[in-house]
Amino acid sequence: MEKHSHTLRAVLFDMDGTLIDTERIGAASWDHAGADIGVVVPDSLKRDMVGRNMNDIQALVEKHMAGEDTKGLVDRANHHYHRLIQEAPPPVKSGARELLEALRDLNVPMALATSSRHAQAEDKLGRTGLREFFQVIVAGDQVDRGKPDPEIFQTAAEALGVHARECAVFEDSGPGIEAAERSGALAVFVPESWPPDPAQALFAHEVFPDLNRAAAFLLPLFAR
Repeated sequence: MEKHSHTLRAVLFDMDGTLIDTERIGAASWDHAGADIGVVVPDSLKRDMVGRNMNDIQALVEKHMAGEDTKGLVDRANHHYHRLIQEAPPPVKSGARELLEALRDLNVPMALATSSRHAQAEDKLGRTGLREFFQVIVAGDQVDRGKPDPEIFQTAAEALGVHARECAVFEDSGPGIEAAERSGALAVFVPESWPPDPAQALFAHEVFPDLNRAAAFLLPLFAR
């Protein structure tokens, strides 16, 4: 991957798996949904759904579980996901709050670009105490094309009054980091699993094991 050479003016963040630890909750919701209707949701399908919006998730389930009650499965997974989220706020990822606070102290504009629906994003940000950091939220139900299409990052950047190539994007998923790179942004990959998938890492300008290390790289780019 060639190095990003544009001047940075803003930062765009994915939410699930990047700022808050919800991917395990997502996987558990599919296990519960499968048990409800008597099917097993393969781990490979769960991995493929990470970073996708609901329309794309529905399509993936229909493709990989043809012959099953796919609508019922998706409905039950949504039910269990929101049940688990409501039972306890999902934990904030290590280093996330500190990074957001440091960027705010430098007056760096920040937007959230999440495949979750807008109401869900507002709820999760509010319950984790992260809502205050974002001037803009662009959710999966507010764009036509989900990740890996770059539309969501381009839309979020435009809402902040900048071009995507003037932004750094933080992502944890394969579709997300591909969307970030395709948008023209500085694509920073903090994958949920370590080591990262080499094919996914090809889309990243920088790869870090967590947000603590990413902060040491990013903050000097805005402080100078």
